Amino acid sequence: MTIHFLDFPSEILIAILLHLDLLTLTSCLATNRRVKSIIDSSTPLQYRLATQAACVEDNPYNTDIGFPDKLAALQRRQATLNALVPTSIYTIEMHNFPHFDSYALSSGIFSVGEFNSSVLKWFSITTREPVFQQLEVDGCIQDWVLAIPGEDLLAMVVTSKPLHRRADDHLVGPVELRLYEMSSGSLHPRAREPVIEVDIDDEDISTFELEVCGPKIILLVTYIGTTMSLLLVYDWKEGRLLMDISGGHSAATFLSPDILLLVQALTGTFELWTIEENVRKGPDGALISLKLPLLAKPGRYTVTDVDSNTKGQASLLSHEPFHSSFADSVALFQVSINCNDPRDTNLNAFMFLVLSRRELLRLIPSAEEHGTERSWRDWGPSVTRWLEKDEIVNKWQTITSGQRCAIGEPDSGRVRVLDFNPYTYRKLAGTHQSRDAIVHVVSGDENQMIHLAVRPGIFGEEVSSQLGCVVVDSPEERRYNGILLDEKWIVGIKDTLDLDDELVFDVWSLE
Repeated sequence: MTIHFLDFPSEILIAILLHLDLLTLTSCLATNRRVKSIIDSSTPLQYRLATQAACVEDNPYNTDIGFPDKLAALQRRQATLNALVPTSIYTIEMHNFPHFDSYALSSGIFSVGEFNSSVLKWFSITTREPVFQQLEVDGCIQDWVLAIPGEDLLAMVVTSKPLHRRADDHLVGPVELRLYEMSSGSLHPRAREPVIEVDIDDEDISTFELEVCGPKIILLVTYIGTTMSLLLVYDWKEGRLLMDISGGHSAATFLSPDILLLVQALTGTFELWTIEENVRKGPDGALISLKLPLLAKPGRYTVTDVDSNTKGQASLLSHEPFHSSFADSVALFQVSINCNDPRDTNLNAFMFLVLSRRELLRLIPSAEEHGTERSWRDWGPSVTRWLEKDEIVNKWQTITSGQRCAIGEPDSGRVRVLDFNPYTYRKLAGTHQSRDAIVHVVSGDENQMIHLAVRPGIFGEEVSSQLGCVVVDSPEERRYNGILLDEKWIVGIKDTLDLDDELVFDVWSLE
């Protein structure tokens, strides 16, 4: 006797269907009544569909929330972001705000630091009357990065002497990578070596930059008067140096826990590298090199990365029901273009370039083709979105979260969210044929297709943007000086530091 797949009990079918991806599940919904009935009546399967459509990952750790409550929480957040009508807004007024040169926001913790200072300060935006906490070290903090709640990690680069970035005063002394537990301020208990001595020449260092993804940390070091750089990759839990890459890289980020995206600004190239343990490499070890568009006239690129939230996979420390998927998130870069001829200032440009991590990973060639180079037109249009400076006008540099970034709309002063979720874009774009267009949600179900063309004359070849994007504006005018995005909050900043040393934070709850 032959047993058909659909003759299995519903419990077994549900267990099988839970392992299918979104496209397969939706195909099942459309083609088989029995499967559709099972999916429609199963909350776990409804939640599975919803998480994939929202590009979030379920957190199976440390949570007592059942599938019905998880599904309801996800639906509330999606509805809030799709309409930009928060469940609540509260204001935090911070008087006599300390001087700072850089800042970060992660899981509700807003941290600030001053150049060459020995103190890092932070407060929580989850309370209406926050109090600053601080960590003081015996040295000069040059950069730091937060990975919470994923790892409860505060990682920082500390030098024994100030970094002056001048050729006449160029020794910073010993360099250390220090790993702290954010919740306690103590050295991190899961780090085998919480203080790692960085074995580099301390002469003529210009900048340090940190990036973290799960158990791995990038440390990028640049130097005064040269395009050369040194990139170190550590396993911070084991205290081991995994990779040492010498080259001319100006920015670096993770595409996955095992793949790096490095930027060669001088040549206008993005490089994809695989992390290999105990490997010291020169500048020619990339899996693939992706060229930026040719410039209309001789000039140069300057490329820096923008901070993002979701620092890798969920962990045992998180109590959240779900997290934005790192694999489905976007990477955002600031791109400056400067023409060599000072008379051609009209060809200078300042733009932002959005890239899909998942789509970039799909460009990795087979092993026998490693080291290949692809021109812009062969790789760029379908996986990127160019935005000129006029579309992102903020005194404060934005911070992305998952597939979204939040900015201030320059004309109306409204909060604007750019959503690069491919499923949302395909749903709202419908049968519209122009892949260059952006979906602008005007109100309710009313959508417009708009085109944000790159200013002509900058590039020496045709440049289009086809990475799907949905734009949502808040109903009310806000006119913030800066807008930051976190997993559960949009933070609007009103900056009057020059007048009265005051910052006002409007915290939009997305739950």
